[in-house]
Amino acid sequence: MIQALIVEDEQYSRDILEGLLSKYSPQVEILDYACDANEAVEKIEALNPELVFMDIELPYGNAFDILARLKDISFHIVFTTAYDEYILKALKAGATDYLLKPLDHAELTETIARVEKKIGEKKKYANIEQLLAAFSKQFNTNTLALPTMDGYNFIKFEDIIRVEADGNYCKIFCLNKQSYTVTRQIHEIEEKLPAVAFSRIHNSHIVNVGFVREYIKGRGGYVIMSDGSQVDVSNRRKDQFLERLL
Repeated sequence: MIQALIVEDEQYSRDILEGLLSKYSPQVEILDYACDANEAVEKIEALNPELVFMDIELPYGNAFDILARLKDISFHIVFTTAYDEYILKALKAGATDYLLKPLDHAELTETIARVEKKIGEKKKYANIEQLLAAFSKQFNTNTLALPTMDGYNFIKFEDIIRVEADGNYCKIFCLNKQSYTVTRQIHEIEEKLPAVAFSRIHNSHIVNVGFVREYIKGRGGYVIMSDGSQVDVSNRRKDQFLERLL
C-alpha cells in the first residue's frame, strides 16, 4: 500500500480524487486530508506520508510555500491543478508529476504507476530546489497589491516589516518608515504573504521573520523588530514561532 495525504481546500475535488483512487488505484491508502497550507505542513510532518497529492493554490499560501517551509522532503509529490501554461512550465522544469483538473482516471492510473515504480526503485524525490527556482522564474510573486482610491500600490514582500490588525483595517509597516492602511482583515493579508518569510504570531500581528531582532520571554512574550517596534506573541502561537527561529 502507498500511504498518501491529500492537500486540497475544495471538498468536491477531494471527493473526486478519493473516489477515483478507490476505484482505479486501491493500492493507495488515504491517511488524511489538509485544507490549507498551515494544516498541510503539520500533517505532512506528523504522518510522514509516502505520497502527497497537492493542490497549487491554497488558503494561507500555495504549494510552493509549503515545500519551502518543510525541513525534509521525504515523500513523492503529485500536484493537482487546473490548466495554467505558466504553472505547467514550472512543474515540467522540476520534473514533477502532476494531474490536470478535471481529473482523468487514465492519467491518474498512469501517474500512480510511475510513483509505484519510483518507490520500488527507491528513486529520489522531486528536486525541490529546482522546482522552487522554476516556479519563482515563471511568476512574479514578490509583491503585495494594496488597493487605493486611484488603483493599487505594489509593495515588495522583502520591504514589509510587519502587519497589524485594527478591526476591519490593517496597517502595514515597511522599510524607510513607510506605512499603509487598507480595508482588509488580517487573514486576507496573511493569505497573500509567503509563509516561508512571514509568521502570524498573534491574532492581530504578522511579522517578517527576517526583521525580528530580539525575543523577550513572558507568557507569550514579545519580539522587537528592526524598526524598534514591540510586537506581542500569543501564548498559543509562541512554540511554533520560536521553532522557526531557533
